[in-house]
Amino acid sequence: MGIICQILFHNNTQGVFYAGQMVAGQVTLSTDKAIQIKAIRLKLKGYAETHWTESKTDSNNKSTSESYNGFEKYLSSKVYLLGSEISPEMALEPGTRSYNFACPIPINCPSSFEGTHGRIRYMVDVNIIQPWKYDSIFSRAFTVIQVMDINTYNSVSQVPVQAKTEKTFGVWPFRSDPLTLELNLPQTGFVPGQTVPANVLIGNESKIRVHEVKVGLSMMITYYSDLSSGSKCERKSVAKLKADGVLRNSRKMYDFQLMIPSTPPSCFHLCRIIKIGYQIEVVAKVKGMHINGTLIMPVTICGVPISPSAVQYTPQSSGPEAPEQRALTLIEGEGAFAPAAPPYPWSEGSTLSPPNYAEAMHSHSDSEKQSESGNAQEKSYKPLYPVFDLSTSTVEKSKEAALDKEEKK
Repeated sequence: MGIICQILFHNNTQGVFYAGQMVAGQVTLSTDKAIQIKAIRLKLKGYAETHWTESKTDSNNKSTSESYNGFEKYLSSKVYLLGSEISPEMALEPGTRSYNFACPIPINCPSSFEGTHGRIRYMVDVNIIQPWKYDSIFSRAFTVIQVMDINTYNSVSQVPVQAKTEKTFGVWPFRSDPLTLELNLPQTGFVPGQTVPANVLIGNESKIRVHEVKVGLSMMITYYSDLSSGSKCERKSVAKLKADGVLRNSRKMYDFQLMIPSTPPSCFHLCRIIKIGYQIEVVAKVKGMHINGTLIMPVTICGVPISPSAVQYTPQSSGPEAPEQRALTLIEGEGAFAPAAPPYPWSEGSTLSPPNYAEAMHSHSDSEKQSESGNAQEKSYKPLYPVFDLSTSTVEKSKEAALDKEEKK
């Protein structure tokens, strides 16, 4: 049988925590025979890492590739369950033994994320150090959700917003009359599970037929390396809808109901090497060789619905704190547990319903990836993000506002 290791969380069986909360859990080790060891180490870590390669061709048509890497640490704390770095060899006798642990999550930690060229990951590692053998490492990832990144959320508008653009076809003196795209939203901050009432008005005064109108939510990710010049951008479609087009010399209003699925919160300030933003995109597709009409409005995806009384704590600084080396502690005593953290960071008197948790459908995670040390291999992991069940009152308000605006024109 060898060694069997089980890692459980006391205060959240799904392994989803909010920045600022306490991670509390239990490590259970079982073996059916005596095993020689030097130490057993428990470590909690949180980090961001990026990696990609770029190919270049010089003037002599010779191809070269350059690697870009970035790394940032948020949490790094360890304790020894048995032995230490300088312990002599000892026997781990047959049987089962359990260890309870607790560790606070720094309040400025960014949300967990798994992308094509990088990730933000939080892990519990149990390292069994054996003489003359490779270490046996058991790991379990957990999700961290950032609910109040003040610098990002301060930019959220909670009043109706509008964006408008015009496009013409051809060149002077044969330039067409304009194709107008207008987008109205009730606010610019949303959460997964919420329906975005996107009211789109297309005014087609040109002689070019619009055969299809699309609206979608896209996630824009920028990865950075530790080299100041290295960066890579990626766009992922998170949600999209489409409808019939607009005839020549006519106007049409659309009422799209865009459901936001499980997806990580926006992140601009708390992670140096991974930036995550979102935008609503409207595309009026036209026939022939003409370029489509497009309209883009930035929006913010939040970890929790924005409300003055929703969150009990807020980060005090604008960037990540230095990792606390001695934050992880063992809870001694038979059946002893750390005080349970509240399951949600908002007050018990809040009218906000508890969310469900779901994996992001667009999350990227390879079957195996190197850890931040570059040596050990870690299994794939998909974070779980909160999905809220909100009322449709904002949808009805948006419909009424759009209809009133159309009647005034």
